[in-house]
Amino acid sequence: MRDVYDFAKFFIKNGADSRPNTYDGNMKLQKLLVLADLVNIAEYGEPLFDDQVLAFKNGCVVEKVRLRYKNDYAAFRRDSELYQPDLSEREYEVLKLVMEIFGDASPKELSDINHTFKFWKLAFENGTGSNGYHNKDMSVVDMMSQQSDVEKMREIISAYRETANDITASETINGVTFYFDGFALTDDMIDRLESFSLSADEDTYSVYLDNGRLVIY
Repeated sequence: MRDVYDFAKFFIKNGADSRPNTYDGNMKLQKLLVLADLVNIAEYGEPLFDDQVLAFKNGCVVEKVRLRYKNDYAAFRRDSELYQPDLSEREYEVLKLVMEIFGDASPKELSDINHTFKFWKLAFENGTGSNGYHNKDMSVVDMMSQQSDVEKMREIISAYRETANDITASETINGVTFYFDGFALTDDMIDRLESFSLSADEDTYSVYLDNGRLVIY
């Protein structure tokens, strides 16, 4: 199984840490790595990497990547920029899927998502003593054992794919944008939309066919 550093370098090379060499940049990188691991489990039934995932207050982290990003960022960044990925098609698809679904989320949003997973809660509670002391060695995450979390990720992936496949076309006429789906605009339809646009009160409308009749709303 590939070392987690390869996936971390892929994310850094593609600017996925958003705020380089900051606490937030590191946190976002950690959450993307953890989500990639969960996506791989949801899609293929096995982890993406062998390295331990630990539960911290702000969510799950891969400790060796977290520490290198924190303490050796310049060299880590240089290694990432020089990195020539030799990922398998499956690995690449998992990372691409993570970027498409979660890449635009803020570190705080990703942390909040992480907190919804049972595997984080159980590991964090297991590693936190009654005095509040956090024992990293007792905070190892076991995603494979939490099938409800795996199923939740499958639902997220499925919802994303359904949305990605539901492509709505648009046509802008005289500054008015008309959205439509499932049919192509004919010249007659465009003529009608052009006429409508000249007296339109709004700048966006939806268009659909009702028994062959063009409806604008």
